[in-house]
Amino acid sequence: MDKLINKYLRELEKDNRKRFAIDTLELIIIYRYNGYTEYSENGGYVRFAKEINKLYDSNRIRPLKSSDYNGLNPPLKRKWELVLEGRPFNWDKSKMLQYSDCLDFTYYVNNPIYQTDLEWEYVENIYRFLKSKETREWASLEERSLELFYDEKFLTERRETLKGNYGILKRLKLSYDALKMKKYGEMFIYWNRGTKNIKNVIILENHSTFFSYRKVAEEGKNIFGIKPDIIIYGEGNKIENSFSFIDEIADPSKIKVLYFGDIDSEGFGIYTRLKDRYPEVNIDLQKEAYAHLINLCNRNYLRISQSKKSQYLDCFLKDMEGCLDLDSIEKLKRIWDNNFRIPQELINYEYLLKVIR
Repeated sequence: MDKLINKYLRELEKDNRKRFAIDTLELIIIYRYNGYTEYSENGGYVRFAKEINKLYDSNRIRPLKSSDYNGLNPPLKRKWELVLEGRPFNWDKSKMLQYSDCLDFTYYVNNPIYQTDLEWEYVENIYRFLKSKETREWASLEERSLELFYDEKFLTERRETLKGNYGILKRLKLSYDALKMKKYGEMFIYWNRGTKNIKNVIILENHSTFFSYRKVAEEGKNIFGIKPDIIIYGEGNKIENSFSFIDEIADPSKIKVLYFGDIDSEGFGIYTRLKDRYPEVNIDLQKEAYAHLINLCNRNYLRISQSKKSQYLDCFLKDMEGCLDLDSIEKLKRIWDNNFRIPQELINYEYLLKVIR
């Protein structure tokens, strides 16, 4: 049983975790014994508690002072942690010195908990890449993750902190550029008129409106005075990352992009963040569409689970200046102040046919 417990503690340390629950550990040991019967045959809880106390006596683990007891006999504290102070460094200092021509090991020296065998294997992979960097091509985040860490999602599904998998880059003070990798968004869904001379682009927040706009555009008609060359389905805020692909279908310096989304904080936020993130692109509101949307709204639509940021409203009102009458502005502010919204789906295909010029 001691081998199974120590295996769990090594896994805990390898994952850069320190604390554990004694109940969870016992359940894992029972599972590794293929059930409670075999666990009991190998000493059961009495043996388990004895091994835990041996680890405590050898200063390998210690209970949390604030933890209560589990109520069993012999009693054990419910919450424990690994003892890491005074542990010897695991990595070869001469190797660290050798690799320091490309890598900064300061964090590892000050935090030896991260000096695991697996992390050193990653460090060696990174070092070999950096030494051959000049001859290597750029790759996606997923491709480089697979190459260096044997898992294409190693860097994509974790928070960017010093802890966790992504933390290895933070700990080594490396950027994406250092490893010649790029974090791409997913390519957006779009409709193209068929022309190579792309000038007018419309981005729509929601799926239904995208299909309504596309149907009108396919009929060769203008949409609020605009004849779009491309219509993009923004998929809510996904467009903020995927818009980087625009240069694959158009020259960003030669296009005018009009955004049209819901009238709420999130819709305004998508527009504001797009403008901030892509200042080199001419991005504006599809102002006439918004004016129609405000005029169409004749009831209160509840806003659900959105944070309301006044700077997004301010940006919207600034860019809509001169396009809304006083009644529309007052209506918009009442909707905002009372936590209502206006869904852009009010402008559907049938309505578009009525207002087409």
